[in-house]
Amino acid sequence: MTTHELKDQRQIQILEAAAELFAKNGFDRTSVDEIAKHAGLSKGAIYWYFASKEKILIALAEQYETANQMAVMAMASDEQFGSKALYLAHRHFFEQKAQDPLPDLLFQQFISMGQKYPEISEALQRNNENWARVITGLLDQSVARGEFKPFNTTLVAEAISAIYRGVCTARYSDPQRALHTIEYATRLFYDALQPETNSSVSQGSE
Repeated sequence: MTTHELKDQRQIQILEAAAELFAKNGFDRTSVDEIAKHAGLSKGAIYWYFASKEKILIALAEQYETANQMAVMAMASDEQFGSKALYLAHRHFFEQKAQDPLPDLLFQQFISMGQKYPEISEALQRNNENWARVITGLLDQSVARGEFKPFNTTLVAEAISAIYRGVCTARYSDPQRALHTIEYATRLFYDALQPETNSSVSQGSE
């Protein structure tokens, strides 16, 4: 195993251990010593790869969000720009949500700790801006293709991103409720943006 591969493997060990502990016990109630023990590494090794516990949480959040953003963009093929790509993304997110609650538990920690740690707050803002850019790009493509009439795509993307954040931090007894909430809210946006000659998004979103 090369030095680079060993570094990557140890970073994965640390992130996986921290993710389980943060989700189970909370960020503040998890110590670096506990992360080291759970990862099978020394405390010094943790600090070699991550300068602080805050940076571990930030790395976890960015890892999950980058993967989700790449999945959304992969769904947006030439035939799936705009509303269809976003509906596919909704299903992707909330099918994952039903199968694995860990990302949502971590995201809840990410948001709550953002109130306390400026570094986490700045990372959360970067995350929000990145999501808004991804959604703006899809909406711009949709306008260019004539699927939506012209509108301020940046403002709508920011609104959709805010709804995503709210739903992802809410707790539902039925995970499908989150999916239905997102779909209903975004249909209101999409239907309002349809050219009169197009059929309703609601009819073609399934």
